[in-house]
Amino acid sequence: MEDKTKQWKDLEEYFATEVIEQSKRTAKRWFAIWLITFIALVATNTVWIYVFNSYEYVQQDGSGVNNYHTDIDGDLENGTKN
Repeated sequence: MEDKTKQWKDLEEYFATEVIEQSKRTAKRWFAIWLITFIALVATNTVWIYVFNSYEYVQQDGSGVNNYHTDIDGDLENGTKN
């Protein structure tokens, strides 16, 4: 009887160790997936910001006058002055 009890304890210990090791492997795998996703998110946002800032935009106000925004100081007025 004592021999079977020892066998069960050894078997239970083995299974518990295996569950812990599997949990560690799974946690490492999920962390790697999270890290790859985070790096991809940062990279795509960096590219988007670079592309967004590489264009010059034209804005049209309510009166139909186009304002061209560049890196010059002051406002660019299209139209006639009084």
